[in-house]
Amino acid sequence: MKTRNLFVALLLIAVPTGLAFTQTAKPKSTTAQKFFETDKSIEELRKELADIRQQIRAIELRTSTPEIRKEITKLVPVPEITHEIILNNGTVVKGKIIHEDINKIIVQTNIGQLTISKTDVRISREAELPHAKCILDGPITTKIFEDKTTYTGRIKNDGARRADFTQIRLQLFSDAAKLIATDSVIVAGNYHMFPSGVQTDASIEPGQSFNFEITISYPEKSKVSYYIPKISWEEFD
Repeated sequence: MKTRNLFVALLLIAVPTGLAFTQTAKPKSTTAQKFFETDKSIEELRKELADIRQQIRAIELRTSTPEIRKEITKLVPVPEITHEIILNNGTVVKGKIIHEDINKIIVQTNIGQLTISKTDVRISREAELPHAKCILDGPITTKIFEDKTTYTGRIKNDGARRADFTQIRLQLFSDAAKLIATDSVIVAGNYHMFPSGVQTDASIEPGQSFNFEITISYPEKSKVSYYIPKISWEEFD
């Protein structure tokens, strides 16, 4: 009897233990499901990182292209355009004549050397190079004090070439055409780097205009009757 009762007791203990084992199997399914969801999130993150890398690469290409072009420009010299040759078929060739004889003309152009038979040439002449043309863009306004006057206005490049270091100089005169005072200012414009490495912020591209302001001092009680503006600039590369 004691042996039977012990067997029943062990059976009763084993049943709850088996139930507990069965219940602990369910969290494994939940854990596996969570692990699958985590893998899915990692794939999404990898895809986003790939997109970000592609965007960064595109930005690097856009920002580096101007520098590459600048270096190429330094390595490949652009020939000076001194002549314009019009052919019989209407084609216009611009470049620099480096050789000419009775039969042919050799021209250095942007795409290399061209040999042109003189029988094909209708007109050969010196090329008219484009130039900058800086002018006043509107009236000059004045603010008069006892011993000085401030002049403000705009300068426009009305030409076909970039103007560098554009300067406006004002000369002040009395009624008797006597020079009272004079001064000048460099007009602030675009940033530009020359092939030599020199940098400036005083370049004006064709069609652009920029403000200027200049204050000219003179002795007290001077009577300024009129002023004469003079505009000058340089043309480089």
